[in-house]
Amino acid sequence: MARRSKTPIGPAELEELHSRVTAGDAPPPWVVTPTGRAYKRWCDEHPERAEQVRTARQVPQVRYRKPRFTSRYGSVDGRGFKGAFSGRMAVASAPGATQTSTNYGCGFNPWVVGATAPAVGVPLGVHAQTGQDVSGDVLSWFKAGIIGNPSAFVLSLPGLGKSTLIRKQFIGAVAQGHVPIVAGDIKGEYVAVTDAMVTPAGKRGQVIRLGHGHGHLNPLAAGALGEAIPVMRAHLEELHARGEDNTRLAEAITETEESVHSRQVTMVMALAELIRGRTLADFEGLVISASLRSMRESGQFSFSSPPLLRDLIDFIRSGSDGLRRALFVADETEYRRTVQTLVQTLESLTDGVMGQVFAEHTTTKIDLDAPAICIDVSAISRGDQSLKAGVLLACWSDAYGAMEAAHVLADCGLANQRYFLAILDEMWATLGAGAGMVQRVDELTRLNRTDGTGLLMITHTGRDLETLPNEVDVKTAMGFIERAGMVICGGLPAGELDRLKGVLQFSDAEAAMITAWSKGAPIERTQLRQEKKRPLGQGMFMLKPSKDGTHGIPIHVQLTHTERATNIHDTNTRLREFLDAAPSSQQAAIA
Repeated sequence: MARRSKTPIGPAELEELHSRVTAGDAPPPWVVTPTGRAYKRWCDEHPERAEQVRTARQVPQVRYRKPRFTSRYGSVDGRGFKGAFSGRMAVASAPGATQTSTNYGCGFNPWVVGATAPAVGVPLGVHAQTGQDVSGDVLSWFKAGIIGNPSAFVLSLPGLGKSTLIRKQFIGAVAQGHVPIVAGDIKGEYVAVTDAMVTPAGKRGQVIRLGHGHGHLNPLAAGALGEAIPVMRAHLEELHARGEDNTRLAEAITETEESVHSRQVTMVMALAELIRGRTLADFEGLVISASLRSMRESGQFSFSSPPLLRDLIDFIRSGSDGLRRALFVADETEYRRTVQTLVQTLESLTDGVMGQVFAEHTTTKIDLDAPAICIDVSAISRGDQSLKAGVLLACWSDAYGAMEAAHVLADCGLANQRYFLAILDEMWATLGAGAGMVQRVDELTRLNRTDGTGLLMITHTGRDLETLPNEVDVKTAMGFIERAGMVICGGLPAGELDRLKGVLQFSDAEAAMITAWSKGAPIERTQLRQEKKRPLGQGMFMLKPSKDGTHGIPIHVQLTHTERATNIHDTNTRLREFLDAAPSSQQAAIA
């Protein structure tokens, strides 16, 4: 029997085999077989093909093949295999569906809280659950229609980052061209961030320091509003020189002059009431108002060149025919007896428990061209309540007058429209500083939309508002939360949430999160770890843009690299050396 000869493998067959091997469709042939020997010689002659084979061996090939047992069945589709005993579904049931409103849908697992994360305004951080970026500030959200009033009320226990959240909005306001104003920084927490704000033209933020040995503040100074009057008068004279008439501008000048005069009288009376401890008599306000008008009419003083308290005291002491006629006194003796108590009270403002802060001209005036303004009153000691109350009253009057001056000039076409962000941090101290502060803030919360001003009010808990001296002030202050466009809650105890139920509605999931954020850092047995644990709720806040039970937005505040490098959010500077110190040898030995 003749031996059968095999046909040699050609290059075409080797190319086809190589393509299947490199694609993973076939394993390399054994070397002991004729095909394997031919394939090895062919790979040796072509080194690049051998490299392709080695690479293909290193990459695991995943092959999806039809199970062997399915050979008895037909093709497969969305309902399974075709054929007898294949388990094919005759009817494909629709998946279960639940329909609900967005208001109540947030309470169903896994959507325990709302996941909406607006990207409008200042970048604040990330969503606490989804990690989505969250942005927001009162003016931007008001512009977008998310809130109906450009204001926010912030509640959080100390040390959880509420001032950091406000400073981020402070920085964002400057970036958007708005002017943040801190009219009375009690703890000096906004000095560094204000000083760090610089415009492209090189204009720095303005920091005004007040207190014993840190400048003076004239309560009779007209401020920026008084300085706007000469500008308006000069423009009116230019119009008259060209033969034009502007009745609206003339009326605006008269209205501004009366507004400045009213502020001067109100400021002096408020300071006098702080010193006296009770309200002034009606005729005493008449004496102050009539004296200021007479002093301006004499030409010695004006709105741009205001008098001092000493000048007012001397004028009242000397008297005038107009004052005697207004007080309806018979002679000089009766006049002196009538104004004696008022003069004594005003003398106490120039030197006494108030010091000499109000005895001289204003050291530093508010600059409306500054990108940010901070009036630092941290130099006033905590026990000096009378001076602190007087300075805060004067600061708010001056700051509010500056904002009004910018709007008046814009309405007259003499300046561009500017928008402000008023920041009232440590609200408990500001409202409790003295009579008149609650009314001043209440006025701002009611008119901030008209005045083009955003408002941020910050305190620890709602209980702070209940400690005001009289019931009227308490009810007025609680209205701040009700009128706020949005409420921002950090870590709070459960009792505080119960107190806010009449104003805000929290879901069970939101209440659990806010209460959990009020806890401190986990307890450690030793202090030897290099990285210190932070409180669980540090930087965690719930944004509530409405008060009708709509879900809130839980966020985790994130700091940028620049914020960390400049350390502008560090409010523990006094304890920094203690906090950064390594454990002592005695502590290490005990551990």
